[in-house]
Amino acid sequence: MGGLRSLGLCLALCCGAVIGSAVPAQLSGGHSRCQGRVELLQAGSWASVCAVGWDLAAARVLCRQLGCGRPRAVPVPCSPPMAEGNTVGLRQVLCAGQELDLEHCELQPGDAASCPSNHVAAVNCEEPFRLRLAGGPRRCAGRLEVQRAGRWGTVCDDGWRGANTAVVCRELGCGEAQGMDGKRPRFGPGVGHIWLDDVRCRGQEKSLQDCAHRAWGYHDCTHREDVGVVCQDP
Repeated sequence: MGGLRSLGLCLALCCGAVIGSAVPAQLSGGHSRCQGRVELLQAGSWASVCAVGWDLAAARVLCRQLGCGRPRAVPVPCSPPMAEGNTVGLRQVLCAGQELDLEHCELQPGDAASCPSNHVAAVNCEEPFRLRLAGGPRRCAGRLEVQRAGRWGTVCDDGWRGANTAVVCRELGCGEAQGMDGKRPRFGPGVGHIWLDDVRCRGQEKSLQDCAHRAWGYHDCTHREDVGVVCQDP
């Protein structure tokens, strides 16, 4: 456990598993579902991967497989050391980075003795992007809030248009966007971060995060400008 605590000091590193794939995987010992020590299920037991045999391409595939956000590979010196009871089952994982899951990567078996260092692989994935409508009378109407890096924040109404609302309504599984007679709906000011400003959607995007916008967290707004969205109920 000491190794995992020191890992948090070196990089803000989650614990989740995908059991339905051919190569079940999880991130263990971290602070949330998308961070921690890489483990793959082999012969009924969870096994780690040599840190030197793991790279950003493999991390990208694993984060995608776990339903997490973008990855940041953990350098070997910051990775957790091998510990008693921590079995090493893979010497190297070779991915191009575009694979849907680790099943389609080259998995080279190995053990602790075959690792060039005494560290095992770890990954820090971003928390998955999420939306919600808060402060409204129902699930499909309210102040738009987005989750970024595990923190909820609001969206500024600068340049907000109907195509943006259409993307939000579709992503939330609601009905079509409802007009407000030319007026922007308001559901009170939010608190905390204002994550997005100057959002420009074309209307065909699968997610609001795919729309053009300023850099995350950069804006010239106050919470009085938090955008509201009204969709029809599904």
